[in-house]
Amino acid sequence: MENRKRNKLRNFILTILIGGAIGFLIGILTAMIEVPPEYMILPWYSNVFIVLILYILAVGIHELGHAFSFSKNGIKMRAIFITVFLFIKENGRWKLKLRPNNVTLIGGIAIPDVEVVKNNEDIDRLQKTYAKAILAGPLASISLWGVLTILSVLLMVLSPEVISSISFTVAAAITFITMFLLGSCFVKSEVAIGDFPAYELAKRNRFFVAMQLYQYSLFSTDYETVRAGNTFLRRMLIEGLETKLEEKDIHIYTLGLIDQLVTEYLSDTLKELPQVVWNYIDFLTEDQERLAKLQSTELSLGVYFHIIQLLYTRKETKEKAIHFYTTIKNELKPSTTMRIYLLKQTEHALGLHDNSAFLNDKNNICISPAHGIWKNFDGYFDDELKLNQDRSAIQAL
Repeated sequence: MENRKRNKLRNFILTILIGGAIGFLIGILTAMIEVPPEYMILPWYSNVFIVLILYILAVGIHELGHAFSFSKNGIKMRAIFITVFLFIKENGRWKLKLRPNNVTLIGGIAIPDVEVVKNNEDIDRLQKTYAKAILAGPLASISLWGVLTILSVLLMVLSPEVISSISFTVAAAITFITMFLLGSCFVKSEVAIGDFPAYELAKRNRFFVAMQLYQYSLFSTDYETVRAGNTFLRRMLIEGLETKLEEKDIHIYTLGLIDQLVTEYLSDTLKELPQVVWNYIDFLTEDQERLAKLQSTELSLGVYFHIIQLLYTRKETKEKAIHFYTTIKNELKPSTTMRIYLLKQTEHALGLHDNSAFLNDKNNICISPAHGIWKNFDGYFDDELKLNQDRSAIQAL
């Protein structure tokens, strides 16, 4: 709880600092280029306020660009995050919620309401739609910049001093903000992938799109029906894993898919774990370098702990599971909510301590660095709640 309070305070301060930094850069720029005094009559706090409003607007237009493209091509929307604002569809109606968290406070995300993928025609259509929707965000940002810049320049020339000063701040701020948003579109991390690398992957990589659709099914309005019906998509991904294993691929996206399949099996959502996943786990755990890779990031730690729990379900690998757990517990500091949860869950699964009360409290579940986003969807918790309730069955194997 204290960690969450500190995160919220940190993120609030970060937002203010971003607005202040852009305002400061505007001030430095105007000093360097000798801006006419009639454009500089606003007090500094007014400029910061304008920057913050413009930032929220710019992020909103960017995410609405994604959403509009999805909707135009026949895919309904599930949710749109715009900094601290969450627009989410629940029970057929859109709701607005205030959701400060550690991911979307300085950005946003548009989440489609994916449906069952039934065949190759569906995946081909969705691949094209997905690529278009990704690119629509940056295009919307550039369009907003062009409109506001042209309008601001006209007002600077034709309006009284106060309006001219406001227009100058708007023009300068939207330029910096657009540069920041477009720069973030190149980012690739374990939490998120920027629009430009995501567009390239979506355009040419069918397996990437299939993974995204399969994982996004957790966030669907009717996630249970969609997941149960996604047998074609699952078969396609399992076939793809064969190729990935031959290539010795340990990319975080591939690991994420393996983790989802393992979790579905442990929670009894998936009745049988495909042999390729068992083969992948042997491949990952037989080499120290690959084991180290699993322990190197927060997201891959989730994969590591779920693999330990899986190994414990087989008599021939129980000792191996206990060894892996003992090693990681001695090396890993429980410094995040996610680490605390995974340690307690695995400790419980291995019969080392009864953590039932902790594990069955939904508020303690955290299995992703992007928890601040995914916690708003019931499907995110579904497998973990089932898994935590079924510990006794797993321990008896």
